[in-house]
Amino acid sequence: MRVLFVAAEVAPFVKTGGLADVAGALPAALTALGHDVRVIMPRYRALRARSEPMAGPVAATFLPIGERAEEMRLYTGALGEVPVYFLDIPAAFERDAIYGERDDIRRFTLFARGVLAAMQHLREVDGWSPDVVHGHDWHAALVINYLRTYYAYTFGHIASVFTIHNLAYQGQGHPDLLGVAGLTEGGLIENGMGPGIAGSFNCMARGIAFADVVSTVSPRYAHEILSMEYGERLDGLLRHRQDRVAGILNGIDTQQYDPSTDVHLAAPFGANHMEGKAACKADLQARCGLPVDATRPLLGVVSRLAEQKGFVLLEAVLPWLLRETDAQLVLLGSGDARLEGVLHQVAAQHGDRVAVRTGFDVALAQKIYAGSDAFLMPSRFEPCGLGQMIALRYGSVPIVRATGGLADTVREGLDGNGFVFHPFDARHFQEAMARALASFRDTDGWAQLRERGMRADHSWAQSARRYVELYEWARALRRR
Repeated sequence: MRVLFVAAEVAPFVKTGGLADVAGALPAALTALGHDVRVIMPRYRALRARSEPMAGPVAATFLPIGERAEEMRLYTGALGEVPVYFLDIPAAFERDAIYGERDDIRRFTLFARGVLAAMQHLREVDGWSPDVVHGHDWHAALVINYLRTYYAYTFGHIASVFTIHNLAYQGQGHPDLLGVAGLTEGGLIENGMGPGIAGSFNCMARGIAFADVVSTVSPRYAHEILSMEYGERLDGLLRHRQDRVAGILNGIDTQQYDPSTDVHLAAPFGANHMEGKAACKADLQARCGLPVDATRPLLGVVSRLAEQKGFVLLEAVLPWLLRETDAQLVLLGSGDARLEGVLHQVAAQHGDRVAVRTGFDVALAQKIYAGSDAFLMPSRFEPCGLGQMIALRYGSVPIVRATGGLADTVREGLDGNGFVFHPFDARHFQEAMARALASFRDTDGWAQLRERGMRADHSWAQSARRYVELYEWARALRRR
C-alpha cells in the first residue's frame, strides 16, 4: 500500500512528545513490511536552524486562508528509507514555537491546505498518490476534513485513518474560523457531530467525524474515550462512530532502547546476562548523591509533571514512603511549578532518600530506566505510555494505575510483570507500592518478575502489522 503520514512533529526532526516517536518509527516499520510510506510535516524555523539535510524547494504555491493567500514551498528529505516532505509556510512556521501560539488553528489550517497542495503536486509531477492518508492528532484533522469536502472530487477515493494520541488536546477556536478554513457545518450532523460542538470550531472533532477509521494508541484507551469520564466532551461523537474506532498499542524502538548496547549505561545487561544491572543501580545512586546500597529498593520516575500524570498521588504518599520504608526515589521531570517546588523541598530535607532533577536529560533518563528497581506511573489517564514499556525492557518493574496503555501492558499476578492499582487515589497507590516493596525482598521472585518484563515484545514490528490491517479496513469502507 501507499500511505501518507501527516504529523506536526516527527522524531528525530522535531519532538515535543510521544506523537513524534510514533510518526518517526511507525513509517519505518511499515516500510520494512514492504509498503510505500511517506511522511509530511511542517518545516519549522528550528529545522532550518539545524540545517537538516533537505532538497528544494521542489515546488511552490499559494494557500488560501480566509481572504488572504500565503506562500508555501515544498522541500524533500528522508528518514532512513522513508521519504519526508517538509512544508515551508513562513506565515505559520517562521517562529520559534511548535505549539502554543494564539493563532495555532490558523497555522495548522495552512498546514492542512499545504498537505493537499503537496498531494496534488506528487500526483501530477511524480505520479504518486496514497491509498491511505494517516493523520495524527488535531494538527492533521483538517486534512481528513478536506479530503471529504473541499477536495472530495479530487481525492474522494483515498481512504483516511485518524489517530488520537491524546484527546485532551483538540485544537479549539472561535466558530468564525470556519470561514477562514473555507469549511461549513454541512456534513457534520450525519457524521455524528452537532453544530458548534464544545462551543467552538473543533479540529479534533472534525477528524473523528470525517475519517473512515479512527484509531487510538492503545486498545484500553479506545474503550475509555467512549465514556464521559475520559471522552473530553467528545464521547457522544465517538460513541456515534464507535463501530469505526480501534486501538493499537504503540511500540518502542528496540534498537534505541536496548540495555545491552545503550551507551549511557555504566554496564550493559540483558535478560540472559543481568550482572550489569547492579552496576547501573550503583552508578545511578552515586550520580544522584544517594547512598550506594544494593539492598535498598530504588524507585524511578521519568515524566512530565502534569496533572494527567497523577503525581499528586506521589506527593500524598511520600510521607509514608519516607517514614515506613527504606526505599530511595530518583525523579527526572518538569512541569507543574507547585509540584516541582514540593518535590525539591522533600529532596532538600531527605537528600539521602530522594533525588529530584528538573528539565530533561537523555543520559540521566536512560540511567534511571536501567538503574531503578521499580518505575512509577500513577497516571490519571494515559492514552498509551512509553515509559512503562521502556522500563520493562530495562528490568525496572512498573507500578502503574490501570488506565489506557498502562492497563494493556502491565499486569499483576502469578504471570505478571508489574504492580497495578485501579481507583485514582493515594491509598490504592500506596498499597500497590507496598506490594512491590514486599516483593522486592523475595530475590528469586523479583528476578522472575523482572525477566518476564524484559522478554516481552513491544517492538514496532508487531504494531505495524496491526496498522496494515487497519488500513485495509479503511480502504474497504471507502470502496463501499
